[in-house]
Amino acid sequence: MNIFKPLLVTLVLLSLITDVTAQTSRRRGARRPSTAAPTTDQSATQPDPAPAPISTAPRTPIPLATLNGQTISSADIEPNVGEEIEGLEDKIAEARRQVTEMQINTALLEAEAAKRRVTPQQLYEQEIAGRITEPTPAEIAKVTDENRDQLAQADPAAVKQQVVDFLKGEREGQLTTDLIKRLKISYPVVMVAPDGSANLAASAVIATVGGRPISAGTIEERLKPIIYKLRLNTYQLAKQAVELHINNTLLIAEANRRNVGADEIVRKEVSDKIHAPTQAEIAKFYEENKARVTADLPTISNQIATYLQEQERQRLEQDLSNRLRSSATIRMLISEPALPVQSISADDDPVRGDVKAPVTIVEFTDFQCSACAALQPMLEEVFKAYGNKVRLVVRDFPLAMHANSRKAAEAANAANAQNKFFEYTALLFQRQNALDVPSLKKYATEVGLNRAQFDAALDGDRFAAEIKHDMDEGVLYGVDSTPGVFVNGVALRELSVEALRALIDRALTASGTTPKASTN
Repeated sequence: MNIFKPLLVTLVLLSLITDVTAQTSRRRGARRPSTAAPTTDQSATQPDPAPAPISTAPRTPIPLATLNGQTISSADIEPNVGEEIEGLEDKIAEARRQVTEMQINTALLEAEAAKRRVTPQQLYEQEIAGRITEPTPAEIAKVTDENRDQLAQADPAAVKQQVVDFLKGEREGQLTTDLIKRLKISYPVVMVAPDGSANLAASAVIATVGGRPISAGTIEERLKPIIYKLRLNTYQLAKQAVELHINNTLLIAEANRRNVGADEIVRKEVSDKIHAPTQAEIAKFYEENKARVTADLPTISNQIATYLQEQERQRLEQDLSNRLRSSATIRMLISEPALPVQSISADDDPVRGDVKAPVTIVEFTDFQCSACAALQPMLEEVFKAYGNKVRLVVRDFPLAMHANSRKAAEAANAANAQNKFFEYTALLFQRQNALDVPSLKKYATEVGLNRAQFDAALDGDRFAAEIKHDMDEGVLYGVDSTPGVFVNGVALRELSVEALRALIDRALTASGTTPKASTN
């Protein structure tokens, strides 16, 4: 049993993506429970169970590469990887079905909210959030006992909170499902294009909810990060399997040419050449990496030796592969998918820079995240280099693994209400080890905030709904870790100044602006 299985459609889709990477197993790891609330533009709700039909027809093998004129297809590689490759379009179709259902549920909630003259968030509070009861000690103990093998090494306090979140998430999911079923009675749902929105014009109507249309363009926008991750994971699986197949094929051919066994070649070219690292080599590695190592040299010496030997093995194997490939003709028939350009909302979140800047950076951040703190100097460098050509929008995405991140996000929003967001958050990033509520209030004094207003907002959870809204949208954009950075709608894949500037230059070029950085 996976106690952290996603309860809402958004995370169901993310779990669908995750399944592609499971080459040999369908077991899922623990996930952060979803408590996503509906938002104005997109809400995550549980669809009625409607499993997609499973095709039993044989699939056509997919060409992946050629080796010396011979085609390597999905039928030639490891069977379970081949099945993943051949089943990609089925996964995309299922994702499209679920996203369509999600948009229908969103429209139902918005229609009912309009009827009651409240916001979708207020409707959610009335019908769902306000009715979620706290789990009893007996319920917590039961779930913990059922998952003791998974949780044996975890911190007991953290486990308890995760179980509480899971149980409350289950209640939320059931309340949401019940509400959607009631709303479908009040607002007729008509499927105009029951087979989905693939290959339809953006303006084509997929379904109507109480007469309100849902367009194919809306569905495809929601699908962009999901399809990208599905295609990327499948590409990575396919490429790794093809590379292994090519290496094995060439090794066997070389062994036949030499009239020896393939393992004999590997022994002579790899195994026999691996030497035990000297104490000097181990000490040198330790000194070069001491900042990242928590143990002393005598304690970790054997682990370093094993690591260095493994590195040497990989180098020798690569050298052998390169020699075998040097006389072969290899052509890959697959390529890495391009990053999608998404429509990322700036919402009403804190902004730094010229509102008319041709490049907008949207950052989904967690104030307790060390990588988010590491991003800040990079952003400063970007502003110095590009001046008014860029603007930054900061949105919230506190992770459940960080105990103080949610309250820190609320505090940052309270500081933003007094127009001192960036001054305040600079302290949060500098003092990530002290983000408890008393410290958050202390920092408010340091930057000159009105403490009465700040404390009231923080103690009253005034900005909790705003943070949830950011998180919901972040998940829909494909954010699953922090920092989640988008440059004119394109996700930053590598956390480095060079990668960030490359995306900015690309965006400037696309907008017709010279990508040359400012000298000011």
